[in-house]
Amino acid sequence: MKKYIWPVFVLMGLLACLGLAGCGPEKQPSSASSAVFAQVTDDAGRTVTIKEKPKRIVVLSTSLLNFADAVDGDLAGRASVRSDAAELPERYADVPEVGPVYNVSVEKIMACQPDLVLANKNQHEKLIPLLEQNGVPVLALTTKTYDDVKRNLALVGTLYGKEDLAQEKIAAMDKEIQAVKEAIPNDHLTIAILHATPSNVSLELDKSIAGDVARILGFTNVAQDAADTLDGSAEKVPYSMEALVEKDPHVIFITSMGRSDKIESRLRQDVESSPAWQTLSAVRQKRVYVLPENLFLLNPGLNYPEAVAYMAKAVYPEVVH
Repeated sequence: MKKYIWPVFVLMGLLACLGLAGCGPEKQPSSASSAVFAQVTDDAGRTVTIKEKPKRIVVLSTSLLNFADAVDGDLAGRASVRSDAAELPERYADVPEVGPVYNVSVEKIMACQPDLVLANKNQHEKLIPLLEQNGVPVLALTTKTYDDVKRNLALVGTLYGKEDLAQEKIAAMDKEIQAVKEAIPNDHLTIAILHATPSNVSLELDKSIAGDVARILGFTNVAQDAADTLDGSAEKVPYSMEALVEKDPHVIFITSMGRSDKIESRLRQDVESSPAWQTLSAVRQKRVYVLPENLFLLNPGLNYPEAVAYMAKAVYPEVVH
């Protein structure tokens, strides 16, 4: 869902008659003026009014931390960063922590005395009423696709009054990605993206990180047809070897979440043990590639160009360096 931002600065003008015939009595200046810094429609569909420019922002999402860092923004509090696949910007090392992303503490958030909280829609939507009851506005944001990255970076730039800096970062990312796209051939590759966890295997769609990167590169995701019967925000569909054999993609990518030994066991059990797996063109031509978690499980944020380059280089190592 798009976020619409309306910075509103309402100044009461002084209207006066300058001795013109038929003019009524001179109006007195207003004793007060009303002003609203911004109104934002977030990814939960809520229109949030921010009365003044925020000075004590608390961020509950790793990707949003990086956006704040990109525009040199200060924070009053942040989620803990404990994943090997994520890096904490150095400027926020001493910022008070409010707990891990998946289990933040409302009490710790309130102790930071925030005037705005930037949250992850999927993980923190249930916290919104508690924070708003305490008078704290919350923006619930989704950062998954490259369009999400650009939109949310622009929003964070607006919140910090650093719109120009945010746009510079966006332009730089666009330029890097365009260079990669121009370097690869337009040969209409079809792809499939297997997502493996210790408990199951599924197929990723265009709304996933890897799916969006593949879309940017012009690849056609063979699982995307199934998205027509699902919610528009769906990122995955159930895995089916029969459907995979029928579509027979040119390239297969693998993403994962969890311990590598358990992932390998699950892939052997659900995928590689099937005789049909060996009949796939991508398998026979050795075009099966494992994608790293730091770029394709966690949102790469400002490193989206790196994710695009990684996938392109895996498929076309001779032209992408």
